[in-house]
Amino acid sequence: MMSRLCCQRLLWGWLFVLFTLAFGATAETASDERVVPAAAYIKDTGRALTFSEIQALPDNAWRYLGTEAISFGYDTTPYWLRIEIPAGTGDRLLQIEYPLIDDLQLYYVTADREPIYYQMGDKLPFLERPVLANSFVTAIPYDHAHVAYLRVETSSSVRVPLYIWPANSFHAAQGPLNVAVGLYFGVLICMVVYNLFGFVVTREPSFFSYSVYVIFTGLLMSALSGVGFRYLWPEFIWLQDRAIVLFGGFAFVFATLFITQLLNLRKNGPNWHKGLVILGAVAGFIGLASMLLPYSFTIRMLLAFAVIACSYVMVLGVAMWLRGMMYAQIFMLAWFTFLASIIFTSLGYLGIIDGQFIQRYAIMIGSGIEVLLLSWVVTLMYSEERTQKLEAQDDALKHALEAQAAQRELNEALEARVAERTAELEKVTTSLQRANTELERKSHEDGLTRLFNRRYFDERLLQEFHQAVQQKRPLSVIMVDIDNFKPLNDTYGHLIGDDVLVAFAERLQQTASRVNDFVCRYGGEEFVVVLPVTDANAADQVAERLRSAIRSEPFTSDAGKLTVTASFGVATHTAATPMANAQALLKAADSALYNAKSKGRDQVFRVLASSE
Repeated sequence: MMSRLCCQRLLWGWLFVLFTLAFGATAETASDERVVPAAAYIKDTGRALTFSEIQALPDNAWRYLGTEAISFGYDTTPYWLRIEIPAGTGDRLLQIEYPLIDDLQLYYVTADREPIYYQMGDKLPFLERPVLANSFVTAIPYDHAHVAYLRVETSSSVRVPLYIWPANSFHAAQGPLNVAVGLYFGVLICMVVYNLFGFVVTREPSFFSYSVYVIFTGLLMSALSGVGFRYLWPEFIWLQDRAIVLFGGFAFVFATLFITQLLNLRKNGPNWHKGLVILGAVAGFIGLASMLLPYSFTIRMLLAFAVIACSYVMVLGVAMWLRGMMYAQIFMLAWFTFLASIIFTSLGYLGIIDGQFIQRYAIMIGSGIEVLLLSWVVTLMYSEERTQKLEAQDDALKHALEAQAAQRELNEALEARVAERTAELEKVTTSLQRANTELERKSHEDGLTRLFNRRYFDERLLQEFHQAVQQKRPLSVIMVDIDNFKPLNDTYGHLIGDDVLVAFAERLQQTASRVNDFVCRYGGEEFVVVLPVTDANAADQVAERLRSAIRSEPFTSDAGKLTVTASFGVATHTAATPMANAQALLKAADSALYNAKSKGRDQVFRVLASSE
């Protein structure tokens, strides 16, 4: 039983490690791609300035911020921002990365044209946003340099982190972030299901109170991150306006109940128990007050209460530790992590420290660690109680063993029980292995074409390149792009386009049929074929075979048979013509693909080394 519990805890721990790594990857991607525009601001103390009046103000009326972080703490006064949008090409997006703003009015202004106006904020239904994202995002309408005016009014912390993104980079950057957030909530759901199952099996009340606490914690995190408004209550404005305080208050109500049961405070610390009951009552009052009082008032109550309550629980944990409770150390570490995240978050919301990442994700990371550690404490507590019961049973059995017949019966019962538990453990282990295998497969699979996805390609290419360098073997990469795919999509629609992508992928997979070759979907209508131990001439032949296979037979779709061609870029790493790294090899293949496209499409273009 204990080994099974340890395996499951280890699994949750690894999931959380993956979660934090995904956040790191997201932050790195974002810092490379997005641009912070320069801005200036005016505080509309009288709440009377109109857009026309703002436009007419002279430059010296504005307070220039440049690219500094825009944060004014808790202030219900409206602010006007003048944002300098630099010139750029292609589709671009303006992102306001803080999801808890009540009202945003955005005007894009350029000479000789009427301003383009957007109204956003979480006082409006989620589906009315110009771009459906957890934060506030709009398309930038002009390529030339121009000015945008933004009016901000909110009862929350006035934080306006502004970023300009290339549209494709923005959407690509959301992938790792969504995976990380999804993994976080997946861990919470697993914790809830696991502990509810523990409650059903053992009838231990701490399992149930812990599960409800995790549910409210998850709802609180979904409100803070914008996930809740996007997926759970996109039309429920009343709940969106109160969710943080409401769920935060009730989360601590059930936290006090759980702590009381976990540490058996009615017996081990009656005075501590009274203090915890008072804190639970205050938390419940704050949660109920959020339904009646303004958010700007109740959020301050909640933040101040959270720091005090978590500090009290920390001291309580130290006291129980000094009394010799074996799991009090882990309990204290869990609440210390959560307290630290709350303190950082509170300071960020109050504008005392800066850091959008801290404000949005510190409490999420802290709560994730706390949830895992507290679940471990519950397991230890149950294990200790079970061990005590088994020891008592052993003492009783030693006396019963004086009778030979009773001893044989006891041994047979114990053997049967061990066999039953062993069978259960094998069954659970097998199920877990199957689930892990399926999860690993799906994480590496493109959802549409069933080919390997970009994530698998990036990992595998690094491995193959490293082996090719170590073993001095050639390695070739073929970049493939469907010719004129956008006109096909525009003419026949995205469903037909998807059918063509699936059929195209199948034909590539069937043609590149060697055991070590692998085909991946790189993105959109681009694919990559990696050919280990393949020199330039052989790779050229494979590319020609792929090209012929694509153009030789039209693709069948609901719109009839469609003739499709593709362009191929081939790059090869050899000991004689080495590439600097895997990215250089991929870049060379992409450059070759560009040449194939520019020379008329439906052809193969090859480069041997990065110098060509």
